[in-house]
Amino acid sequence: MLQKFRKYNRSVKATWLLSYLSVLLVPIVISLILYSATHSLVEKEINRANELLLTQIEMSIDSKLKGLEQLSLEVALNKNVSSFTNVQKPLSDDHYYQLFNIAESLRTYQRANDYIEQIYVMYANSDTVVSTFNHTDSRGLYALMRPSQGTSFEEWRRLFDQKYVYKYAPMTYWNDGMPMSGVMFARSLVLNNPLQPYPILIFLINENKLLESIPRYNDSSVLILDKDNRFIAASKDKQELQDHLPSARLLGKKGLVYADMNQNTAALSYITSELTGWKYVSVLPADIFNEKMEYLKGITWMSIALGLMMGILVTIIFLKKNYMPIQVLLQNMMQRSGFRFDGKSNEYSFLQYALHHTFIEKDEISKLLKLHYNTIRAHFLTRLLKGQLERKLPLQESFVAHNVQFHSDRFAVLLFNVDAYGKLQSQDVEDSGGQKTQMFHFILSNVIEELAGEDATVYATEVNELTACIINLKAFPSEEEEDKALIRMASQTQAFMKEYIHAEMTIALSGVHNDVYGISQSYQEAMEALEHRIVRGNGQLIQYKEICMRAARSSRNYYYPLSVEQQLVYYVKTGNLSKSQALLGEIYEANFEVHPVSVPLARCLLFNLASTMLKTLDEVSSISKRSFEAHAEDVERLLNCDTVQDMMTHMNRVLEQVCEWIQTDKKNHHSYLIDDIRGYIQTHFRDVNLSISMIGESFSLTPSYVSKIFKEHTGETLLDLINQTRLTAAKTLLSEQNLTINEVAGRVGYADVSTFLRIFKKFEGMTPGKYQKI
Repeated sequence: MLQKFRKYNRSVKATWLLSYLSVLLVPIVISLILYSATHSLVEKEINRANELLLTQIEMSIDSKLKGLEQLSLEVALNKNVSSFTNVQKPLSDDHYYQLFNIAESLRTYQRANDYIEQIYVMYANSDTVVSTFNHTDSRGLYALMRPSQGTSFEEWRRLFDQKYVYKYAPMTYWNDGMPMSGVMFARSLVLNNPLQPYPILIFLINENKLLESIPRYNDSSVLILDKDNRFIAASKDKQELQDHLPSARLLGKKGLVYADMNQNTAALSYITSELTGWKYVSVLPADIFNEKMEYLKGITWMSIALGLMMGILVTIIFLKKNYMPIQVLLQNMMQRSGFRFDGKSNEYSFLQYALHHTFIEKDEISKLLKLHYNTIRAHFLTRLLKGQLERKLPLQESFVAHNVQFHSDRFAVLLFNVDAYGKLQSQDVEDSGGQKTQMFHFILSNVIEELAGEDATVYATEVNELTACIINLKAFPSEEEEDKALIRMASQTQAFMKEYIHAEMTIALSGVHNDVYGISQSYQEAMEALEHRIVRGNGQLIQYKEICMRAARSSRNYYYPLSVEQQLVYYVKTGNLSKSQALLGEIYEANFEVHPVSVPLARCLLFNLASTMLKTLDEVSSISKRSFEAHAEDVERLLNCDTVQDMMTHMNRVLEQVCEWIQTDKKNHHSYLIDDIRGYIQTHFRDVNLSISMIGESFSLTPSYVSKIFKEHTGETLLDLINQTRLTAAKTLLSEQNLTINEVAGRVGYADVSTFLRIFKKFEGMTPGKYQKI
């Protein structure tokens, strides 16, 4: 049973079933996304309705509070209220009469606003508090109205200690001994006398009348918090809400928060008043808030279940219908291909395997045919280039058989010699199996065929490691136009390969000939032109016609007489690099620019120059006692240079190294001579006959040569060195021994004491006597 299930699991039926079910999941996912979006939208709408309710409450309460603002201004303008500001204790009868008038005024204001429970005016100078029905002091007001039962008088007093009071605060006040909740609005009355403390006007607002505009719902509550999140009022269950409300989570100006309220989850919608900073909060049980969402969820799940049932039924029907063509195809493939479907893979894998093997067999046959076809065609083109085709054979049939089609009787040949493979060289250094050459030939043949365009038909093949292209030109008006077309194709091909492949090529162009049998003559002309690469250098475009014209103007001998050869040898032996290179440049210019020589003479000149360099290196080796075996190898490489330019470059490099070594040997020889002269002077400085002539005789050199060599390598004269050596010894004798000036002069090699005095003062800046005293 398990094996049968695994076999069925590999079948295309299972794959299709999973695919159909995956497609079926798309509308389900879309339904879930729509449910999520709808749920969010319904939630926003319900929250928006709550916010509208809260906004109405806010507007109602804010209008009452604005009325208090206006009323406070009227009280401040009341003469009875303002005139009592400067009164001090004790109070007189007139003062009590003023208090009566103030109370009368306050009662008038209270009757006009029924939501005001009481009005107080507190005067700091006289510690008097006036209400609508009596007057008392601050402690009396403290006994009637304070935030909580545990609030001390000092804490209560600090509510009014600011210079200018303006605040709302929840309060508890006692009416006939019964505590009642209310809201206090306290504000300083700013009068014309800034030196006196401002009286404080206090409105006590009844909580029930403040909330009378709030709609009553059985399941919801509305509460008000001040800007410090303190309870001001609640429509019901104030103590319970006060104990469980997460006021710290009510952030921002408005929002919706879910919270646990007395073991039940509640939805809290809130907004913030711009006037007072109070928060108006609607508390509604979450199940009532989410009632519409739950209804929407049920409809969504029901539609998903129904969609799944219908989708699975339709999937099974279409799965059977769509599998029938596959089953028929499997039977036909097994009958005709010889492969058996064993069930180890699915139907598609079996079909792919059978088709793949069929295509492989077809490709192998095509490759074999194409391989032989290319080889045969290349052999045919090679024989055509070399003129080895039998004239008796019908050429047109051979052309058709090898897919060669000429459109005119004008033919030319281009030969491409690769000097550097560029990017292909870096990809395949060893060129195993000739892959690099084949790849280059493939690219080159495609490029030249593309660039030929409508001007010619091109057939390319490989001949003796060269790429040869047979160019069948269309009918041009003149031979000049034909030459321009050939030069354009060659130069553009050369530029393209250099830019994109970084390859260097030398291209030889033959002349244009009539008839198919003139192709072999064009090939010979292109080969002859390519031989001039040794003179023209690599990377050139060489035309056979140009070679013929230059050959008519060139001399029959080359310029390299014996005197020039001896002069070159002399310059090299003396290490004179600049003159050696200049002379080598003159030889090159005379033979290849002024009067160009032929290719055979150019080869002879290269051999002569290489032999001259080899003889010179042998002579230099015997003189300098230095081994030049490495340079002998350089000379061998000179003989293997392909072009004159390469040989000149290599020869200049050898000349630089040889001349540098010769100059180094000269410098070392002079260095030894300078050291010997210094030692000789140090030994004989006490001899009064010591002079430059004496030193020259000791070293078998002329005095002028000795003086010149010493000056060039040290920067000082021999005479100065002799005097400085003698003065150094004289200073030692003057410092350490009690000798006279005459005795010191004689001991250091001065026969005349006046000469000693003059030279000492010249170099030391003082006389010997003064030096001895110091």
